[in-house]
Amino acid sequence: MEKLETGINPESKYFNATYKPFLISKFIRRCKKAGVEKSKSVSYDKYLFLDVGDTILHLKKSAGETYLEILEDAGLKKEENAGEFYRKAFSESWHKMHENAPPEHRDKYRFHSGGTPGWWKELLEDFLERIPDRVPIEKAFPVIYPRFADPELWNVDPGFWELKDYCENKNWGLGAISNWDHRLRDLLEAKGILEHLNPLIVSAEFGYEKPSPKIFEEAMRLVGLPGESLVYCGDKYELDIVVPKSLGWRSYLKKEKGDLQSLSELIQFL
Repeated sequence: MEKLETGINPESKYFNATYKPFLISKFIRRCKKAGVEKSKSVSYDKYLFLDVGDTILHLKKSAGETYLEILEDAGLKKEENAGEFYRKAFSESWHKMHENAPPEHRDKYRFHSGGTPGWWKELLEDFLERIPDRVPIEKAFPVIYPRFADPELWNVDPGFWELKDYCENKNWGLGAISNWDHRLRDLLEAKGILEHLNPLIVSAEFGYEKPSPKIFEEAMRLVGLPGESLVYCGDKYELDIVVPKSLGWRSYLKKEKGDLQSLSELIQFL
């Protein structure tokens, strides 16, 4: 089968995960517009895209603390008052993995020799080497890997639902662009969010991650709108602000001392 005008092979996993659902949604909207359905037609001339991690979803505890709790279940004997030490150790491991990221902002999960599980296993191995009384990786990994996909570990930003309702009432399209692995869709579905984000572009599916312009350009292709009609919100300046602005988007930083701290505050900028 030939590639579409977007350059995406319709037989690819990315097409099936990202583009196919969006095309179906566009078809439904066209049917509504043509009067096939009685309900009001939906067409967007402006679109809001959100980051996911630390923007829509927040870990209930820090990643280091979460790792520590899970490792205790796997047999780690935690030292007293060592929480900050473990948080620092995880942060150092995380930064080391990103220093060795693939070139050209290719997705770290997609291009790791072991795929998504392999990347997380390498991160865990580095973390375990930094802490005392380390748990064998063979024992720790099967416990940790599935836990971060557990919806019970995550909270939805309290302002998301108000923002979602605003977008529906004011005819804004709502999507997401996320540097995440292949488990994100299942997690968002479990949290009741997936159906409200269309399109959802996941770096592990697409092959490039922020701050590559390619992933933002893909969003523009999917919705068929220029940058001037698009808004992006995320929590990391280099990943979420610089590149979309260079493409003509408006972009807003969600963090303490940023443009906003809750997604409901984004409404004032729309």
